[in-house]
Amino acid sequence: MFTVGTVDGRTEKKAQVMENASNIAYLAGLFDGEGSVMYKQYIEKRKNRPNPMKCWRIRLDVAMTDKETIKYIYDTLDIGWWGPRTVRPGRKPQWRWSTSFRGANKVARMFLPYAKTKREVLQKIVNHYDKKSSSKRT
Repeated sequence: MFTVGTVDGRTEKKAQVMENASNIAYLAGLFDGEGSVMYKQYIEKRKNRPNPMKCWRIRLDVAMTDKETIKYIYDTLDIGWWGPRTVRPGRKPQWRWSTSFRGANKVARMFLPYAKTKREVLQKIVNHYDKKSSSKRT
C-alpha cells in the first residue's frame, strides 16, 4: 500500500496554525471593510455617585444581513456575542457580532497585523490595555 503523506502531531498542528492564520486574515479583512470600532471616553453620571466620572467605551462590531457570516465570525474567534440587530420595519433583518473591553483587546491584537483602514484605532486599543497592565505591575 502506498501512503500519500504522513500525518504526525507536528504536521497537523502546523496545518491548523496555517488554517487559523488564514481565517484570522480573512476576518481581519472583513472587519476592515465592514466592521466598526468605538474607542471613546465619556463623562457619565452614575446613580449612586454625586460627581460625573470619565468612562471608556471600547467596542468592536460587525453588522450585516448575512447571518452565516456573523455566526462564522463568532465561531472562529470564540469571543463576544452575536444576535439580531434592531432594524426599521420593511428592512432586511440584520445580524451583529460584537465584543467589548478585554475581548476587543484580544481581537485587536489578532487583527492588527492585517489591518489597513482601521489599523490606527486598533493600535490605540492595544496601547490602552498595555498601558493599564504595565501600570499595575509597577
